[in-house]
Amino acid sequence: MKQYTIDENSGNQRLDRYLSKLMPLADRNFLQKMLRKKRIKLNGGRAEPKDTIHSGDTIQVYFSEETITGFQEKKIPRHFDLTPQIKKIFEPPVYEDDHLLVINKPAGLLSQADASGDISLIDAARTYLKKNTTDGTEAFEIVISNRLDRNTSGIILMPKDYPTLQTVNAAIRERHALKEYHTIVFGVIKKPGTLTGFLTKDTAENKSAIQSQSEKGAKEVRLDYCPLADNGKFTLLEITLHTGRSHQIRSQLADYGFPVIGDYKYGDTSINRQFNQKYGLKHHLLHSRHYAIKDLGYDFTAPYPALFKQLLRELKLDREAL
Repeated sequence: MKQYTIDENSGNQRLDRYLSKLMPLADRNFLQKMLRKKRIKLNGGRAEPKDTIHSGDTIQVYFSEETITGFQEKKIPRHFDLTPQIKKIFEPPVYEDDHLLVINKPAGLLSQADASGDISLIDAARTYLKKNTTDGTEAFEIVISNRLDRNTSGIILMPKDYPTLQTVNAAIRERHALKEYHTIVFGVIKKPGTLTGFLTKDTAENKSAIQSQSEKGAKEVRLDYCPLADNGKFTLLEITLHTGRSHQIRSQLADYGFPVIGDYKYGDTSINRQFNQKYGLKHHLLHSRHYAIKDLGYDFTAPYPALFKQLLRELKLDREAL
């Protein structure tokens, strides 16, 4: 028999979910059968799969050590040496306490790992957290609550424990989060407004399109925009996002006729080439500037990246915005 004690990071979740994480290679039906047969107990007694576990609870697993080991996933750990540039995002982070880490993600850094094998923010955060614990371990594998595209910069929320993850994700799912982005677009917008439509995604091309009418597979999208400054050719916009779809802001603004500067997928090729040659801009200018969940007392603002700030000055868009 092996006993596991639930800590604060793992509490407030269903028993069957915890067991599936503890022994990922075990079939869920098998684990439920073992609960019925009392081969797995909660606090020394019989338990149901749907029972909620809490900090301080104990789980007794009446399997051999070899059986438990066989059911546990053999993960190949991703080890990375953090570059000075990536280390800067933790020195200090936007916010950190025992339950939440908030990062100002730079453009070019993956939010989470993909097939490229490049380091992601999750990899970097796990390395950072392990180096900042007394025993060099991480009880809860930190995850992301609001993913950003690789070349979008700005605020990312990373819960440090399961209860916080549940609370933050529920608030986002129920649309209690205020999400504001800043971007520079080609064209002049003088008045605030709202864009609505239906978004379809071509997964093969990894490209979204905006439709005026609903169709099969389309998802409704909505955002508000407010001009902060313009110079007669370009506009600094604040975007309030009401739906979080893939490439939504970029595709909606392009469909409206005001493409994001540096956006090689939806933007103006000629303008993008000029910004690349003059300023070395190789990615779209979209920054998650402000993120708030008032019900939870969260209110975070991320400073602009250096190149974004430079372009605001160069284009004379900074007087009203900074």
